[in-house]
Amino acid sequence: MQIFPPIEKEYENYRHLFRGKVLNAGAGDRDISKMIDGELFNQDIAHGLHNDNIHIYSPLHKIPKPDGFFDVIICNAVLEHVANPEEIMEEFARVLRDDGILYLGLPFLQPEHKDPTDFQRYTADGMIALANRHMFSVDKIESVHNIYVTFAWIVVYWLSARNSVRNFLLKIIFYPVLTVLCRLSDEHVFAAASCFRLLGRRIPRV
Repeated sequence: MQIFPPIEKEYENYRHLFRGKVLNAGAGDRDISKMIDGELFNQDIAHGLHNDNIHIYSPLHKIPKPDGFFDVIICNAVLEHVANPEEIMEEFARVLRDDGILYLGLPFLQPEHKDPTDFQRYTADGMIALANRHMFSVDKIESVHNIYVTFAWIVVYWLSARNSVRNFLLKIIFYPVLTVLCRLSDEHVFAAASCFRLLGRRIPRV
């Protein structure tokens, strides 16, 4: 059962920003090609969890493109898995054009989920500081999902930790209800966000 909202729901209000040369940094197996108005560049490491539609195989801190090449960078639920987020943000600032758009999504209240590692979580203030340190102004920061998604992350990991009759019965009770609430509720609690979304712009080079 797919409890969590699809990626299309997450991006739907921001598709108008995804124009020109768009880097999907740490693309994984998510297909966002239909949401891009321009040229999409899917990037990932060679041994990562991804589909066959990867255009750039590289570490995120060594993207083989010239300065200012991209108009937009989308990096969603990726930086928690890396040991060097500062170095990667510096590289994003290098390959993004002046006033180019950064769409950055990072978890806050989510269980550990290794792919293959899991290093950190960010508060909203932490994300703003991270962006500002690397020549990005911040247009907006907000919780991505409703409060039931936060609850669902905990419930799914709790009930998947052990196979038992009790957990099986609790899944039957919780999962259908959470599936509906995660998709339909508009109740957001900023301080209890599952993850935050930051929209930033590359500060022009001097």
